[in-house]
Amino acid sequence: MVSYVGMQMPLTANPGDRIAEESQTIEEKAKQIAVDKYDITGAHIKVPTYFIVTYPNGETKALHHVRDAQEISDVIRQMHLEEEPTPRNTSEHKSNLNGLIAVIGVSMLALFLMTAAIAIGVF
Repeated sequence: MVSYVGMQMPLTANPGDRIAEESQTIEEKAKQIAVDKYDITGAHIKVPTYFIVTYPNGETKALHHVRDAQEISDVIRQMHLEEEPTPRNTSEHKSNLNGLIAVIGVSMLALFLMTAAIAIGVF
């Protein structure tokens, strides 16, 4: 029988998910990468272990991508709210109706000419 008492087993599937027991500076945390792999489509996936966030009051925090996921989501949500809203002026979004009419007109003319050529050849 094998004894597992002395073995050090990883606590997570991804070693980058683990939080170091010793204290680290924000600069050290910023350099850590949790995931650096290629997915099935060949896209390169790179996820930092810590997201460095600087708040408006000047406070800088290193948020762990697993432990602090809710706080990271809150920060992203707050950033979206603080962005300037995009103008929704209808004059900026011009209709493509004229272009559509031109394309349909040219298509109808080409269809008529092809049909006329076939009709002349048959009769």
